[in-house]
Amino acid sequence: MSSRGSSTRKKGGTNSVEDAIEQKLRKKKQQEKAYQDKLEAKIRQKKASSSNNYDDDEEEKLEEGMLEDEYGNAYGSSSKKKSSGDSASSSKKKRKKKKPSSSPSGSSNSLNNTDGQPLFTKGGGDVRNKPPPSLADIEAAQQASVDPLRAAEAERENDKQKVNPKFADLHETGQWGGLSKWEKYGICVLTLGVIGVAVWLGIQFGGGGGSGGEGGENQNTVVQTRAPTMSPSMTPTLAPTGTGYRLTTGLAMMKEISPSIALPNNPEALKGAKTRSGSTPQMLAAEFILYDDAQKLSVRDPTFLERYALAVFYYANGGCSGDWITRTNWMDPVNATNHCGAAGGDGKWHGVFCNLQGRVTEVKMNGNYVTWKLPREFVAFTELSTLEVSDNRMVGELPSEAISMPKLFTLLLNNNDFEGVFPFDVVKQGAASLDTLWIQENSQLSGRVPTSFCSLGSITLDCANFLPQPVYVSPDSSETTFVADCKAEPEGISPREYTCNTEVGVPVEKPADAPVPAPRICGSPAAGT
Repeated sequence: MSSRGSSTRKKGGTNSVEDAIEQKLRKKKQQEKAYQDKLEAKIRQKKASSSNNYDDDEEEKLEEGMLEDEYGNAYGSSSKKKSSGDSASSSKKKRKKKKPSSSPSGSSNSLNNTDGQPLFTKGGGDVRNKPPPSLADIEAAQQASVDPLRAAEAERENDKQKVNPKFADLHETGQWGGLSKWEKYGICVLTLGVIGVAVWLGIQFGGGGGSGGEGGENQNTVVQTRAPTMSPSMTPTLAPTGTGYRLTTGLAMMKEISPSIALPNNPEALKGAKTRSGSTPQMLAAEFILYDDAQKLSVRDPTFLERYALAVFYYANGGCSGDWITRTNWMDPVNATNHCGAAGGDGKWHGVFCNLQGRVTEVKMNGNYVTWKLPREFVAFTELSTLEVSDNRMVGELPSEAISMPKLFTLLLNNNDFEGVFPFDVVKQGAASLDTLWIQENSQLSGRVPTSFCSLGSITLDCANFLPQPVYVSPDSSETTFVADCKAEPEGISPREYTCNTEVGVPVEKPADAPVPAPRICGSPAAGT
């Protein structure tokens, strides 16, 4: 009995302690609620006195919206309010289960209103002292909640650095803004001043305006120009055009395309060449062009060297001696005409054809009893497309530079007495457009035909003198070994006509009634030329 009574007393004592604590907690909660109600009443009273443009319902909405905004909720979002209310109610339930704080001023819930929202912001400010938002702020907050991209763009616009209005258009469109008239004048004057200073500095330090030597006299620098090249199509430099310059420069250009020993170094030595028996054809031609020619061509004229080459051909190959059957208008000593002829063809030299620019494009002297060697000076004909000197009495080795002009298309050298090895490789390399090559009836001419000539349109030669041999693939075949080699090439191209000549050339004879010219000095070739 005694033990049971003591346990009963202990249990009764424990219950009384718990009841006391529970009463204290309820009392404290009631005090806290009363304190919160007083705060809320003061807030409503203060807002009612400061806002006269909104009714009570709108004040509550604005107040709820501001409290939501302080904790990340958007204005006017009913769903978020609902969720926030739910979260507030759930937080209340959780707070009921927690033990109360032992602080004398009450728990942290004393800083919240009846809805569970804090009365102070994170920065320490009191939301009760915050003025009500304007309609523009509400609309901006609503737009930010609906379209975050638009809000970000608006923020960038607010943060953008302001640009000088005078350069606003330049910043946006690449064009100048509104500059005043005087500002434009100032920019122009500044630009002209910079240009003037640059020109002055160039004159001072570029040698154009400097002075030196004793007495401040200008010391002009003599710049030696490059010697003329052998190409007649070069562009002449801006040089003096006096008689002395024409003589010295013209002679230097002639020496570039002629054998060096055929011309003197001084143009004065050319005077009277036509009266001296030891003169060369080149000297006679140079004297004619520089001193006697009525055309008086400038050395800058691209036809200057072409006319010199024709003059050499006339003196060296039988035109001067009277061997040519026809030499109409060639080197008229009284009135030397333009070799291309005037309008309508008057005065044109026989066998010479030109384009509209006065450049020689064709020389056709076949069957005219042309003698001696093919002039090396033909290299001046850079526009030549056709060279026909077949059926004549020409001799010697063929100068490769005289038959490899860049635009040469037709080359007829057949029925002459040319000798030596034909320069196939050089000709093809220089005359890439060559299409017709006739070199037959030259018994002393030989060589090996390379496969690079497979693309020609017509080749005629004495197959017995040229390799590869044998001439034909078989005794009963008309196909030559050269054509067979061409077909075996990767391109498989062969000439349209590849003719092996078996005839013996007949030397051309001068007509018995050909006029005999008056005796004159036509020049003797220089030794070794």
